[in-house]
Amino acid sequence: MTHLPNDIEVVECAEYDHIEIDTALWLNDAHQIVLNSEIDGRDILRANFRKGVLRLQATSYVGVIPLNEHVVVRVKPRVPIANLTRMVIETGHTVLALSAFREYSGRGTADDWAMDLYTDALLDYADELVDSGLQREYERRASEGHFPHGRIDFKRTMQRFGARGIPNKAAYSWFERTVDTSLNRCVKAAMEAVHAHLVKAKDKPRKGDRGRIARLAGQLLAFEEVAHDPDYRFLDDPQVLGLTPLPDPRAYYRPILDLSVLILRGVGIALDLGGADVKLGSLLIDTNKLFENFVRVTLSKHAARHGWPVDVLDGNTDGKVNLYDVPDPLPAPLGTPLQALATRDPGKAQPDIVLRAADGTFLLIAEVKNTAHGKHADADDVLPERGEVEQAVTYALRYGRPLTLLIHPWIKGTKGLVYVGRVRSVDVYDYRLDLSSEEHIDESLAVMANTIYSLAGLPIQIPTSG
Repeated sequence: MTHLPNDIEVVECAEYDHIEIDTALWLNDAHQIVLNSEIDGRDILRANFRKGVLRLQATSYVGVIPLNEHVVVRVKPRVPIANLTRMVIETGHTVLALSAFREYSGRGTADDWAMDLYTDALLDYADELVDSGLQREYERRASEGHFPHGRIDFKRTMQRFGARGIPNKAAYSWFERTVDTSLNRCVKAAMEAVHAHLVKAKDKPRKGDRGRIARLAGQLLAFEEVAHDPDYRFLDDPQVLGLTPLPDPRAYYRPILDLSVLILRGVGIALDLGGADVKLGSLLIDTNKLFENFVRVTLSKHAARHGWPVDVLDGNTDGKVNLYDVPDPLPAPLGTPLQALATRDPGKAQPDIVLRAADGTFLLIAEVKNTAHGKHADADDVLPERGEVEQAVTYALRYGRPLTLLIHPWIKGTKGLVYVGRVRSVDVYDYRLDLSSEEHIDESLAVMANTIYSLAGLPIQIPTSG
């Protein structure tokens, strides 16, 4: 490369933004792109030309992306989302874990999802800690006997033995190096908490937990001489809490101590950018899939909780139908019947959400799109993207519905249900879901679910008294 900077360059952007980075930082002399092997081959960043300039573009993955050893890209959501962590946990959405580290804020309570993340991070940190060496401190010991060593305590010797005429015993003290320190007691307690998490019964045990338990057991052998402190008195130590800096030779303790404190206090983490409570491997989130899954899972849970007489299906799996029919007789515009390609491949109609009644009839279909409609428009309310409308109308016709629904994250303008217009016989609606305020997310989701219930033509539900 033509230039190797001493410092890492941090580039901030939103999803799908184009990124201006000096090409010398990501192209070598052979004009080959130099990328972190963990993101190479993944649709995380794209190289493209725009106005004759080769640039990078972010995709739907948000988080901290180490482009290579010289550049880090921080991608934030392009729409206002207040709590990515909640969305990931409730949907079971898979995150893409990278080995490069970033800092996170502690938030909420550590559930199984957070503890799974903590487990892998703690195991990696513990390996590094054992390899680098456990902290040792000199601790004063005192004893009495016939064979003193270290320093003789003359005053205590005279009081205890000289005054009693015992000439062959002495009180003495010495200093002994020990690993039984506050720092090590904190780490050991966190390791024990992680072990308890690994061995407890779970609905969905993680693949590889047996290997993690064996690995942890080997690490705990290095802490055999560290005392168990059930009262967590080590949390009063300012070095453990980060209030007092660690000595430079022991600075490698800081990440595992921060993580151990979160584990022992039962604090979860926030996936949003920012924070400085703990350093973990970077977790990338595909917000397109996350938004779709969150809307569908939320609607399904609401339907089950309120006894809706329908199934909420994923049109990509259970709710899909063939896109094409093969008529009989076949059309013959040129005089001879034309063989239908759909005979071999009928295609698939796969709406993101399908509401199906018990008798098998379809009551409503919806397309969930995490697109920033009208973000840069002068008007507050603008039409959805034409391609999205065409897809949704096609699905409505195939499922025999008089209306179709698009669901977008709200950015500006009207919140909730918007009537777009009619395409021949199909009414097009757009629901703009406000996820910008953590305080009102539950209310926004309930309103969306009730609106969809009404659009599906389901009977009015009368609350029953307890």
